Amino acid sequence: MAEDSKNKNTTYKQHEWYRLDNAALIYPSIQSDRITTMFRLSMTLKEEVDPKILQASLEEVIKWFPFYRVRLKKGFFWYYLEHNPKMPRIERDVRYPLGRLHPNLGRRFLFRVRYWQSRISVEFCHVLTDGTGGMTFLKALIYEYLRRKGKDPGKPGDIPVDILPEEAAEDAYNRFYKSPLPLPDKGRKAFHIKGKMLYPGAIMITTGIIPLDAIIKEAKKYKVSLTAFLVAVYIDALQELQDSQVAQNPKKRPIALQVPVNMRGIYPSKTLRNFSLFVMPEIDPRLGKYNFEEILQIVRETLITQTNEKAISKSLARNVGGQRNWFIRVIPLAFKKLLMPFLYTRMGESLCSGTLSNLGLVKLPDNMSQEVERIDFILGTNPINKTGCGVCGYNDKLVINFGSNTREKCVERLFFTRLIKMGIPVKIEVNEEIKR
Repeated sequence: MAEDSKNKNTTYKQHEWYRLDNAALIYPSIQSDRITTMFRLSMTLKEEVDPKILQASLEEVIKWFPFYRVRLKKGFFWYYLEHNPKMPRIERDVRYPLGRLHPNLGRRFLFRVRYWQSRISVEFCHVLTDGTGGMTFLKALIYEYLRRKGKDPGKPGDIPVDILPEEAAEDAYNRFYKSPLPLPDKGRKAFHIKGKMLYPGAIMITTGIIPLDAIIKEAKKYKVSLTAFLVAVYIDALQELQDSQVAQNPKKRPIALQVPVNMRGIYPSKTLRNFSLFVMPEIDPRLGKYNFEEILQIVRETLITQTNEKAISKSLARNVGGQRNWFIRVIPLAFKKLLMPFLYTRMGESLCSGTLSNLGLVKLPDNMSQEVERIDFILGTNPINKTGCGVCGYNDKLVINFGSNTREKCVERLFFTRLIKMGIPVKIEVNEEIKR
């Protein structure tokens, strides 16, 4: 298999450049030390990582993902992705991950591979892909690493072990765009966490490790999905936090959570670039305090009614329609860069109180699974919402990672305390206790 892969790699015609997909268009213009537009996926193995083998594995696997072997370039109207002839290099991990990938430094890949002890991590800029694409790459990297270590990772199943077809690089937003359609509601400015921010580049990570069967049992008790259950707990925690800060109901703001939806489950696409949109369950505390069952009902109904093709197509029409608008298209990039941060704040982050992204249960081939102890998913932060939550299930564990750019852990404490009071065991880890 490896020899066949090498032969195919040498005959593959590499694209010289790629257009940014619709979701990626805004990220280059808003990147900063405060808004890094990064997310992180990790696998912790049962043996310490061999850096030389990991580097060799990365050099092989990047050939299978030619649309990730790119660097960001400026055009007159838009940014675009250009083939990078260099090879990415692995790095030792750092105390504060998810730092900005500065476009003017180094080899300028839009991802980095890091290792520490038995953990291998990949940090992606959202210009390149979403959680599904990133997890596919990490699976392929770990599979190749184990194979080169002399392990038998078993049959790869859906894990790439060769160059991916053209459809993996498509801009699926444009493919499934429909027009004209009514646009979604504009939304309202939401409640945001207060707190003094850490210095740029620092991130506090609070991890809760939970027995998967225990939390699924609790969600089933309420007859909701695991995602709906976690979103409701998060909103309830934010409600208590706002109650402690704002006494009068008329002065309170809506509490809304961004919940990414994997569009590949709605449209028949195999793209490994970005292909997700958000739905936003919301409560309005001006109407009074919501009990947990009321929040659950709102979240459940929102996730059901807003994640079907007809509802999602409205957001798709708004986003892609803006990109295709002739007036927007002819504006030079220099002026778009001034407009994009305003749109990001006004039409995005200001409308929500946080994000909860659940990658679901990650499945690996049986032999490979025996070598992997744990999988983590961490979101980057921004100065408006300050805290975000990444969720990932693997084997018998659910790992919930809160990333925050403030030292206060009010939301994290309220969130995990609720689970513990429900009788769900939670093991807590924090990265500020890590010594390098």
